[in-house]
Amino acid sequence: MEHWKKQWTALMPKNVAEVLNGLSDDAPLLEIRLRRDEPLELVFDGSDRIVFGNNGAPMVTEEDLKSLTSRLSAYSAYAWDHERRNGFITVGGCRVGLSGRMVRADGNVLGFSTVAGVCIRIVREVRDCARPLLPRLSDGGRLLSTLLVSPPGFGKTTVLRDLIRIAADGLHGIDASRVGVADERFELSGDASGQKAFDLGMRTDVISGVSKSDAAVRIVSTLSPQILAMDELNDARDAEAITDARGKGVTVLATAHGASTEDLRLRPAIRTLLSEHVFQRIAILRGIGTGADVFDADGERVGGVDA
Repeated sequence: MEHWKKQWTALMPKNVAEVLNGLSDDAPLLEIRLRRDEPLELVFDGSDRIVFGNNGAPMVTEEDLKSLTSRLSAYSAYAWDHERRNGFITVGGCRVGLSGRMVRADGNVLGFSTVAGVCIRIVREVRDCARPLLPRLSDGGRLLSTLLVSPPGFGKTTVLRDLIRIAADGLHGIDASRVGVADERFELSGDASGQKAFDLGMRTDVISGVSKSDAAVRIVSTLSPQILAMDELNDARDAEAITDARGKGVTVLATAHGASTEDLRLRPAIRTLLSEHVFQRIAILRGIGTGADVFDADGERVGGVDA
């Protein structure tokens, strides 16, 4: 996977690219936010930075956003056509959120007539970031069905991706397993073509470009996985697909937004999964490299993991 700076400066307006090129290669950049007639916002791990143009002028113009969205469309044409109705596209594993005016026809969302803002979430591979969790998430070398939980930006997807790689390659005492990845938004694989831009291990198969629930059903029925992985559980269809997979003896690795088990129980679909003990472990992440608190299926804390 190429470095974020090389990937994104090539697509940015000249003045924004110059700012990004001025950052250190190892700067902990999490998000790049461009808003029409506003300064540039850079979000780092623990802070943010506002960058104005010359003499305090806005950094981002309407033409800048038109140029950027045009480049994004050319870079990932399928994603643009298919996903903009949902308010985002995915480029190289990075989710690009859009804001502005959306249009409807016959009750259906068609997409954006005007894009007023772009939020780019930088994605990085962090190899072995999941390794400290393994003693709490496994039993005799077998990964347990696990739900990774944290607020946005705390590294759920990064940790899940690393768990997939570890399981698929049989690393660090974990049994080598066939892994099927339901990658609706291309964030786990990092590639809209069905390939794997990120290292997901040698025994991993990916179905992308359809809903997680549809992909999960196809994976379980056609690819004989030992582990099913999916990012960001949302609704009853996701819960039904996971319950079906578990009922067929497939281990499930998944993520969900939240800061505690109490938060999870406020969401009906996930509350059902917890009440039916679908997940054997629930790991509340404190952030990449900062550890986690791990609970069993009954909600009892089985221990903490420190980085």
